[in-house]
Amino acid sequence: MKITHDLNILRLIKIIPPFIVITFAVLVNIIVINDNKAKLVHELETLQRDFIESEKDMVKVRVEQLIQQITYEKDSTETLLKKDIKQRVYQAHNIASTIYEQNKHKSEAEVTKLITDALRNIRFNQGRGYYFIYKTSGISVLHPIVPAIEGTIKWDFQDVRGNYIVRDMWKLVKQQDEAFYHWWFVKPQNINKEFEKIGFGKHFAPYDWLIGTGEYVVDAENDIKQRLLQRISKLRYKSNGYIFIIDYQGNYLSHYLKEIVGSNRYDVVNEQGVTVVQQIIDVAKQGSGFLRYLSTMQPSTLKPADKISYIVGLPDWQWAIGSGIYSSEIDNYLDKRGKAIAQQNNDQLTKILWLSLFVTLFFVTLSIVFANYLGRRLSLFERKTSEDFFELNRVKDQLEYQALHDFLTKLPNRVLIDIKIKQGIEVSKRNNKQLAIMLVDLDDFKKINDLYGHSVGDKLLVKLGGLFNQTLSVGDSVARFGGDEFIFCFPELDDLADAQGKARRICEIFNQEFVLDGKSLYSGCSIGVAMYPKDGEVVEDLISKADIVLYKSKAQQKGQFLFFNETINGQVQRELLIESELRMAVTNNQLNVLYQPQINVATGQICGVEALVRWHNPKLGNVSPVEFISIAEDIGIINEISQFVMEKSLRDIGLFNRESAAALLQLSINISPKQLLEPNFVNNVINMTNQVGFDKNLITLEITENVLINDMDKVRPVLQAIRNSGLMLSLDDFGTGYSSLSYLSNLPINEIKIDRSFIDKFLTNSQSESLVKTIISIGQLGNYTVVAEGVETKEQYERLIQLRCDLIQGYYFDRPLSLADLRLNYQSALVT
Repeated sequence: MKITHDLNILRLIKIIPPFIVITFAVLVNIIVINDNKAKLVHELETLQRDFIESEKDMVKVRVEQLIQQITYEKDSTETLLKKDIKQRVYQAHNIASTIYEQNKHKSEAEVTKLITDALRNIRFNQGRGYYFIYKTSGISVLHPIVPAIEGTIKWDFQDVRGNYIVRDMWKLVKQQDEAFYHWWFVKPQNINKEFEKIGFGKHFAPYDWLIGTGEYVVDAENDIKQRLLQRISKLRYKSNGYIFIIDYQGNYLSHYLKEIVGSNRYDVVNEQGVTVVQQIIDVAKQGSGFLRYLSTMQPSTLKPADKISYIVGLPDWQWAIGSGIYSSEIDNYLDKRGKAIAQQNNDQLTKILWLSLFVTLFFVTLSIVFANYLGRRLSLFERKTSEDFFELNRVKDQLEYQALHDFLTKLPNRVLIDIKIKQGIEVSKRNNKQLAIMLVDLDDFKKINDLYGHSVGDKLLVKLGGLFNQTLSVGDSVARFGGDEFIFCFPELDDLADAQGKARRICEIFNQEFVLDGKSLYSGCSIGVAMYPKDGEVVEDLISKADIVLYKSKAQQKGQFLFFNETINGQVQRELLIESELRMAVTNNQLNVLYQPQINVATGQICGVEALVRWHNPKLGNVSPVEFISIAEDIGIINEISQFVMEKSLRDIGLFNRESAAALLQLSINISPKQLLEPNFVNNVINMTNQVGFDKNLITLEITENVLINDMDKVRPVLQAIRNSGLMLSLDDFGTGYSSLSYLSNLPINEIKIDRSFIDKFLTNSQSESLVKTIISIGQLGNYTVVAEGVETKEQYERLIQLRCDLIQGYYFDRPLSLADLRLNYQSALVT
């Protein structure tokens, strides 16, 4: 009975599974087919609804983002206007101050004429802007637009609202030394309407003047409109997307069809007899909304097409701004996607049916065998599963560790430190404490890699990682941030002093010798610190500000730590802006070369000039060479600037010399260390002189002592090649370095230049006078030409004559001049 029972069970096991499988397969196939059809219908409906809404949302976002940009620029009109006119007045005030300082010995009338002549013809803001000057008594000193009022009293001059312009503006300026002032005037082209005008005045103390300028707010706003329209007209989205702008009178201000821009289409009807422009304006006046209409022309087909546009009104400017999508694009997309989805569903259904048949046959075939092996396989599966889960957990833990830690130093990486900083912020916030983020960068780590090899560099990083860990207190964290940078997080600090103590302990780690692979070496670090909550309350802000101050720390002096503040942030942002703008300065024709005359003491006449580069940037204004030359060297474009200065100065002074009937000018050009060590530097200079036809014997190349100190072995053959080619060599800022006398005996120098720092004080400081005398004596004994820089007074000039200095250069004779001014001031003198 037991065997029979078991056999019956075995038969049931053989029969029942195939029957269940076949029955189940049929039911599943029926359900799948019906579900597939319903799913296809639902997918197509959802696709159509979602796609249309998605496209509408995209158009809406596009237009609203543009509105935000326009609103921002419109709201910034007065701020930008005030900034512009204030900068203009500062420039005029600087001009007046410079002229006054240079001409103190002259009468007030003479200086006044010099200042008014300098400012009278200056125009800005498309020619609308000019400068005016009033005395404290209300007398007009300068008014280039209405010169007839100059010399008259305008104390009671009023605007259209009865405000006293000069009187009230003087009152504000006297209180603050400078002030903005608002008044109202009609404009010549619109005498029936008052227009606001904003002015800015600054007190000029020497003559008790008010120097000022002004601008109509509406003119500044119109300038902004034109810039916006020019930018918007270029915007394109895919093949048919663009932005259109219509004013409330129906004039097209911006459209992809250039021929309709400027035309009035208020009463134009489309093929359906609808005045579309009026409908668009109605939607704009209501605020915003979508509008469906028959468009005149679709860009890709050049035929009328149904279109859905999102329109927003700008009431202040009476603009209707919109963008849209064409229904044909939606229909084409839905048709293609519908067919693709249907085909995909059919393919999936076919695959499911084939798979179902295969599975059914497979399970029917295996059902008998399955019964015999079921017990053993289950046991084996259970054991194997246990082993696999153990291995999976081990691998999972290992991967998690690798994902959160640096492979080399085993310290946390950026991902983990980000988590720890967030946790530290929460703890510090909860306990009303502070938190410090410190970015640590190893000083000159590249030199260690280059000198000892990358393996030693890696071992140094590992060693430092261990030492950093030892300095941590409970709750502190350190991570490798990348390369040779580490980041510390110190939560729950009481005050700034706690953070300073942490930074000092990090620096103290480097006060030791590191012995790696038998090599002894030293390292240092620079640290940038940002504090929570003073400098930020989120991880990204704190790291960013620590990075900014680290950049400043390394630029100022390596081996120190600095805390973030807005002053440093402003300096770094300015340096970054200078770096960004400087890269295109030559291409955008923003650089200019001026020439400062060099006067022969024996004859009292000009005998040469020094080429000096100047940079005026639309965003930064005039940027001092002291500020941008070092940045140019750091970012690797100093050679491009030096090439520009050399080529332009050769052409300018070559032209000057060809036009002169008498003596030829010597040209002095400053050479950067990087340029001097460029391959084929000397050949390039000679080729350039040949191209422009400039006598190389009239060229003096100026170098500083820094290039000699840093690269003497490399520099010596280059300097000798320069002299062999016929070019002259000058040692600039002589006496400010450490080894000037040794250079003179070892190098082919023709000329030495006394630094202006000695000339400034040599009449009042016996030590400076002794240095000047010594340098001149060295020049006389060594047969060097001696040039004194920075001569600004007659007394300095006369004393240098007594000391038998060869050449004089400085503001006493002339400031750096443009080629035109150089011609005007000196060409006739050379002829005579």
